[in-house]
Amino acid sequence: MVKLLAIFISGAAVLTSAAAQFKMALTPAYSVFVSGESVVVQLELQNDGRDTIKVNPVDGTDKFVVEITHGARYNELQLLTDAPFCKPFELKPGATFTTKLEIDKWYPITKQGQYFAQLIFVHDNVRYESSKKSFDVVTGMPIKEGIQMFVSDQRLKRVFKLVHWDRNRSERLFLKIEDEPTGIIWDTIDLGQYLKASDPKLDIALNGEVTVVHRATQDAFFWTVLWSLPNSVEVADRNRLLDPEVSASQRVRALYGEGVEETGGEGKKSWWKFW
Repeated sequence: MVKLLAIFISGAAVLTSAAAQFKMALTPAYSVFVSGESVVVQLELQNDGRDTIKVNPVDGTDKFVVEITHGARYNELQLLTDAPFCKPFELKPGATFTTKLEIDKWYPITKQGQYFAQLIFVHDNVRYESSKKSFDVVTGMPIKEGIQMFVSDQRLKRVFKLVHWDRNRSERLFLKIEDEPTGIIWDTIDLGQYLKASDPKLDIALNGEVTVVHRATQDAFFWTVLWSLPNSVEVADRNRLLDPEVSASQRVRALYGEGVEETGGEGKKSWWKFW
């Protein structure tokens, strides 16, 4: 009995020693993401052993992967791609490997709800696991939406939705983009800080130019321009303007139904009212 107990304790010591060779961590950029937004996570692997290790997830036996479950802890998501989570790297004793990933490019993180993510590292046929971290995906609070039709493809309809959500104690405005009937979801865009008392403006031009103007603070607003074509959506310009009367373009003023007047004299101009 004493001999068996000694063997058990010895085996436990070996496992503890192996686990202590590496420190691992997975950290989501935020605790809550708006659906369609890039889900960024930071991965860390620290070598606390005495030997330099060479990690080759591409052709070697090592594995450096992230596992994600949705809702129930055992409802594991299936990978969208076989692409490796990192390039081959070498890790000296005491060194730390750090990388950031848009994990939604590997997993279908589109449904609202709670997700659990964990970093898995397999080296010399030994599996190491980080602690699980959770994050939520929400649809956001709707504000308004617009629809874009395409002359070249009359079946395609692109829906733009403005939603807001609190992040780090600051209200932010997001633009969600989805195609119908294909169901393609484009990356949700964080448009920046948002003053809830104001009404954001969404303009969709016939040439595919999409403009969003929204108030960030009492004396500043954001102006965002996108190009939306049948096969692409990209941000063309983003500006934070402090004095609308001086720096706003005629197109931006037109969104708010205000005329552009020539003014003379040196009197101070009043702030542009958004409500």
